[in-house]
Amino acid sequence: MANYFPAAGCHELAVAKHAFFCQCQHAVQFAYLALLTAALVLIQCLIGGTRLAYSFPAYALVGLAAGLSLFSFRKPTVKPAPLCLYSTLLLAGYVVVRAWFSPNAYLSQADAFLAVGALGVYLLTALYLPQTLHRNWLVGALFAVAIAHIIVGALQFKDGAGFMLFGFTRGGAYGSRASGMLVCPNHLAGFLEAMALLALSIAFWGRWRLPTKMAAGYMALFCFVGVAMTGSRGGYLSCVVGLLAFAALSLWIVWIYDRQRFVLTVVATVLAVGLLLTGAVQFMQHSTVMKQRMSQIETASEDIRWYNWLAAIDQFKTSPLLGTGAGTHLYYGRLFRRPQIQVDPEHSHNDYLEMLAEYGIVGEALAIFFLVVHIARGLALARQVTTRRICNIPGMGGSDTLALLVGGLSAVAALLAHSVVDFNLHIPGNALLFAFFFAVLGSSGMEKISEERASRPEAFARGVLALAGMGLLATVTLRYEAEYLSNRARVAFEHGELEECTECAERAIEKNPANPQTYFFLGEACRATGAMLVGYETRQNYFNQAIEAYRKGINYFPQNENLWIRLGQCLDATEAFDQAQQAYLNAIASDPNLGILYGYYAAHLRLVGDLEGAGQCDAAARELGAVGLENIGMGEEPSLRNSSVQEKSSP
Repeated sequence: MANYFPAAGCHELAVAKHAFFCQCQHAVQFAYLALLTAALVLIQCLIGGTRLAYSFPAYALVGLAAGLSLFSFRKPTVKPAPLCLYSTLLLAGYVVVRAWFSPNAYLSQADAFLAVGALGVYLLTALYLPQTLHRNWLVGALFAVAIAHIIVGALQFKDGAGFMLFGFTRGGAYGSRASGMLVCPNHLAGFLEAMALLALSIAFWGRWRLPTKMAAGYMALFCFVGVAMTGSRGGYLSCVVGLLAFAALSLWIVWIYDRQRFVLTVVATVLAVGLLLTGAVQFMQHSTVMKQRMSQIETASEDIRWYNWLAAIDQFKTSPLLGTGAGTHLYYGRLFRRPQIQVDPEHSHNDYLEMLAEYGIVGEALAIFFLVVHIARGLALARQVTTRRICNIPGMGGSDTLALLVGGLSAVAALLAHSVVDFNLHIPGNALLFAFFFAVLGSSGMEKISEERASRPEAFARGVLALAGMGLLATVTLRYEAEYLSNRARVAFEHGELEECTECAERAIEKNPANPQTYFFLGEACRATGAMLVGYETRQNYFNQAIEAYRKGINYFPQNENLWIRLGQCLDATEAFDQAQQAYLNAIASDPNLGILYGYYAAHLRLVGDLEGAGQCDAAARELGAVGLENIGMGEEPSLRNSSVQEKSSP
């Protein structure tokens, strides 16, 4: 057969093979980009992934992309910073190991999945998406998500309704405060403040054409308006911190490449920031909601967050070195609750204190090391880009790489401020976003791909990425159906569909018998069904089924006061009064300063004829601020009153 290549075409053949190899690499990179973008967009659409059933789809996409990286293992190196890789692997590895050895497997799993998912986003960005062009495409998709958030948030802000997309519903606890496609306004503020600062950086430092840069400027303005509509005081303060960081970074860059204009730039920057902040304050004065939220900043010392922080400090003291374990603040926050807090302290509202309490001094030190290394690397890369590109290339008015670096550094500054008063890094959607930002700081995208062999740190990181991705994908695939069915059981019960709740819960238990929440809602369905029936034997049968479900749930989560209270009520219904009393006492021991628990115990004491004790418990409940004591009975709401809108808002 005739050869299509000349006989002496060895060089041409080598060139053709190299071109084919490059095309394959571009196709693989596009696959990584598409999967990573889909994951970050999807998790924002699914209320930020605040339940495993809603975060699993995004984790699966990240796991798939990370697993596929095995086929790019021998790809030419991009030479990321070794210290950034080491700090990231150490922090993620410690979180996963600490979660594995935490006392409650159910509570620790959320942190473990989040750590592996964030690690996947970071390493995919740093190792396989080094080109700024690819990162800009991802940023463009995130801007589209931000616009969707703002539109939904504007409708919520205008009507004060719980409007949501994709069939989700939102509780009325936040009123007119916008939350977009997320559940909590504070979480939306955390996302939009980062996107606003990134858009602002692109408008000032990017190399895009003027119309595109103007669009980026408008994008920044829209995002800041979105933050204003959330009514998040932490969001307001973190925006100010982020803007100051952006101004300082910009002035520093100007000082490097054009010192003659530095003084003029300082004056212009001060005026611009002053006008922006003044205009923002004047704009928010025209809204009752915004004006009220701004006025509450002055009374921040009276905020209940202070008492959450005290509880986290008490938790830290019980295990200073390694912490009490992933997810344990849910019940330690209850155990050390101050009487001033009569809502459920699911998080400490301070990422630093919660990290310290759950992961100890070791975890906090690794987190600080991670932050310092990446901020230092981001500053070094920003200086490097400025000196190499802006200073030495005539007519260079900006750099897309520099824009991402300055935007990322400003967003991280805002995050550091917001994390003092909130828990954005416990929201998977926001945590994955900042994993991308940190990857940008640790691997700027400015380096040319080298044909050299990958260094040991990079080769090790690539191996970890591939193995972690395959493990994440396999685990999510095996666990998803159980989480989906458990979530369906919750939604069905909240909608009063007791038969569907029972069916979904039983199927979920078959798939995963270690989820206490599934047993809780199975017990709730049986309890509610029994409360509606008249026949004694039939009622008792349902109550006994509920008792069995609650007890199985307690085996997996013995500190869950909701399970203990419902167990006590059903034991009262079956006249097992001694066992019921112990159940109520166990609930109170888990949360001694929650007033409503004393109201439940008072109802039990009245049932057994101890009217004096019931009166004392009612008095204790009222002293602690409990309300709705008259509604306690077998048919009240499915769980104890708490502050988690997530618990009653998601379908």
